[in-house]
Amino acid sequence: MSDTPSRYALVRQLRSLPDEWLMHLLWQVFEQRRPPGGEDDRSGGRYFAGVSSRDRDPGSGRWSGQVDHLAVARPDPRHYDDPLDGDGSLVQSGACRRCQARLAGSHKHVICPICDEPGYLT
Repeated sequence: MSDTPSRYALVRQLRSLPDEWLMHLLWQVFEQRRPPGGEDDRSGGRYFAGVSSRDRDPGSGRWSGQVDHLAVARPDPRHYDDPLDGDGSLVQSGACRRCQARLAGSHKHVICPICDEPGYLT
């Protein structure tokens, strides 16, 4: 029998992780991978985690309004010894100074997942 867990076992394990652990894991993976065609630094292609939201009408249950997209920023390691310290709640928000991406994060000092610019969320 193989030492490699089945894909389904891996999915179950990932689903069971607390949010902050899952995000940390994804940041580790996304740091080293590029989408097809994104290997060339000139194209700037990269994977990142994001959150989307929109309003739901309580009466009909239908979604309405515009969809809001935020890129999830990772804690800046220059300011935090342990990136997993915290509850993973995306209570901080702002925008990247360099690329203008709208950001959400669990820490105030962050790194933009789009362009790697350090930032500060409020």
